[in-house]
This record gives sequence, structure tokens and C-alpha cells, in this order.
Amino acid sequence: MRKKVLYTAGIFLLFALTLALSGCKVESGLKFSHKFHVVEQEVGCNDCHVACDDGNYVAPSMDNCKECHEIDEDNPSEECLMCHTVEGAKNDYEVKRQAKPKGNKDLIFDHEVHSDYECATCHKGIAEDGDLGDGPKMTLCLDCHKKEDGPQECSECHKEITAEKAPESHEQDWESRHGQASRLDTSCVYCHTDRQAFCEKCHRTQKPRDHVFGWKVGGHGMEAGHNRRLCANCHDAGYCVDCHRSEKPISHNAANWMSYSSENGHGEAAMRNFRSCNVCHETGQCMQCHNTIILRKD
Repeated sequence: MRKKVLYTAGIFLLFALTLALSGCKVESGLKFSHKFHVVEQEVGCNDCHVACDDGNYVAPSMDNCKECHEIDEDNPSEECLMCHTVEGAKNDYEVKRQAKPKGNKDLIFDHEVHSDYECATCHKGIAEDGDLGDGPKMTLCLDCHKKEDGPQECSECHKEITAEKAPESHEQDWESRHGQASRLDTSCVYCHTDRQAFCEKCHRTQKPRDHVFGWKVGGHGMEAGHNRRLCANCHDAGYCVDCHRSEKPISHNAANWMSYSSENGHGEAAMRNFRSCNVCHETGQCMQCHNTIILRKD
């Protein structure tokens, strides 16, 4: 019965996740494979993307498609669904232009200035992309600008985004969310160039939010076992030793910690993570009791 409930809950969760993800996808009304056109049909970028008077390129129109495809706009057929989505067909084959990512909405960019570079220099992997593809990431722009001595000030490429103005993501509960975001994204360094110094300004004087009243008793040991390097951002090894040399860990107070039965606390803990024992104990201490066992060298 329990397995059935878990299985049903899993199916429901998967269904909900599918709905959530599908809700995030923007329906453009168009299906397009750069891989098919660029690699298999050897179509050049300039064959479809025409430069405007300002030097920038626009998305191809139906007229561009007609140069290779026989299209009868007055009599749509099932062949139209090779390029148009079913949803787009329902809306009179309307093609919606995909919105720019948040970070690119105010972007100042001139293709003519970058005309000496191949398209694939910025649009990496476009020939292997079976979908419409995304534009270049900011890290790619900065790497190139640094190597080629290009402008690196925010105002050179952005109309609104500046180092002094916090992004939209930094609103509401950003203070409680920024830790997880900083581990998943490297864009912090765009504004916080000396990232470590900026972070330490707060974290050297303020405890993290998870360091609550019961942190010392029940939380910090498990967290240190999972990711000790994270602790090292603020604490050096001596910080732990100063406390643990004079005060036993909470686990050592268990009734079966030093029992002589096969199921004892310290033995199970040593099998899980023997290195944590070595923080306070030398291997020779084990041999005082376990003088008949062979300890692994690794």
C-alpha cells in the first residue's frame, strides 16, 4: 500500500513538473533547425540573415524562405507543419519573435563593428543546434573584450544596467537567496570584481542564516561532513580544534558510543567517515583497543 502511495505521488509530482516547465516555454509558432540548414544543406548565415542599414542583422522573413522552399501562403497544407508548430497554425501561422533574455533587453550591439569575426565566434554551437538557439553569453563577450582590449564599461554595451544599479533579481528576499544563486551562477563578478572581499565584508561579521540557536548542538557537524570547504570560507582548522579538543561532539554522548557489541556508535561513525575521526584522534588510538584488526591504509 505504501509503495502504491509513493508511486502515485511520484506520478503526480512528475505531471506537475511537466506543466511547470511547459508553462515556462515561449511559443514562437516556428520550428527551425540551424543544424539542418547550416551543416546538411550548407546554407550560409548571410543567405538568410540580411544586414540592415545600421549594420545589424534581422531574422529571415518568409521571402527568404521562399528562395529555397515552394510556399503557397494562400493554400496552407500539412507541409507547412514542417516549419510551423501546431499552435502557430491555429493562430493563422503567426510567428512571434522570441523575447530577449533579461540581461540582453537593454543591449547595445553593432554587428558591423564585429564584422571581422565569423558568426560562429559568438554564436558557438549554432551549427549543432537543432533548435532556434540562444545568443552568446556575457562571459564570452567579456573574455573577448579583455583579450582584444575592447571596452569593458557597462555603459558601452548596456543602456540601463550599471554596476551601481542592482539587477531585478536583487529585490525582495534576495538576501536570503543570494547564497544558493552565487553557487550556481558566475555572473556576480561582473559587478563585484573582488568577489571574495565583497562577500567577506558581511560574512566575516554576520553569521549565515542557518547558524541559529541549535546550530552548534545539532547542525554544524553534519554540514561540515558534507562540505567542509564551505566552512573554511570563514573558519580555519584551528577554530574547530579549539572547541573539539576540550569538548566532545554530541554524538560521543550516545549510550552505545563505546559499547562492545558489533553495533556501536563510534564504529559505525568511523566506517561512514574515518577522516572525521582523524581531526581529533590519531590512528594509533584505535589500536589501543583494536590490536587484532588490520586497518586500511587508504
